[in-house]
Amino acid sequence: MTKFYIANPERPIITIKGTINQIGPFNFIFDTGSSMTVIEKQTAEKLGLSDKTLATRNALGAGGALVATTRTVESIKVDDVEAKDIQVGIMDLSNVSKCGCIGDLGGIIGYNFVKDYRVLIDYPKQEIFFKKD
Repeated sequence: MTKFYIANPERPIITIKGTINQIGPFNFIFDTGSSMTVIEKQTAEKLGLSDKTLATRNALGAGGALVATTRTVESIKVDDVEAKDIQVGIMDLSNVSKCGCIGDLGGIIGYNFVKDYRVLIDYPKQEIFFKKD
């Protein structure tokens, strides 16, 4: 079970805490519509990840088309759920942070993190359950 919070009820974005390569915690948006987990560019730079990209990839977000650099990180962990050797996009998420919903945004948890789990969201209790199938 993972606790989540919604900072702005008018923009109900689920935010959870997680680590990248055992460093953190960072605030992540939990986005069931994102195919890939994303690390915010400034967070990647702080962790020394941005200079080790694999390639660039076209992406489509709520704001339209954009380009992300990709690389594999050792792990991303949310409570006791961990994805190892996971490919992530690295991109500037400053426009997302400007919505006023999230403080210091570390990234977005996407499908490739949750693909092996059944995810149950209990909004009244603000809890997410990851159940391995």
